[in-house]
Amino acid sequence: MYVCICNAVTEDDVYGCMASGACNSAKDVKAACGMKPGCGSCTKRIHAMVSEFRTASELADALTGGPHPLTAVPEPTAPEQIPAEAIAPESERDRKGAAPPTAA
Repeated sequence: MYVCICNAVTEDDVYGCMASGACNSAKDVKAACGMKPGCGSCTKRIHAMVSEFRTASELADALTGGPHPLTAVPEPTAPEQIPAEAIAPESERDRKGAAPPTAA
């Protein structure tokens, strides 16, 4: 959805600017998106979006213990096969129907 009709700036443009870390205020967003003075009706919406983004970022940081840099996800590998001889045979108690021990 368009945030600024005069400069054809969308919500994705604004969120992308903030997510990259280049924009921390409405003024930064306007400069980064190349917005020229127009009717001014977008200013209130941009201020709200910046505030929402900051709140969400602060909450995420509080829940995760602080900001962490983004890292690439490693390629999945095939699981290792466990040799049959490494698996312990059933004990007498397990064969008689008793419940197996649980981890505490």
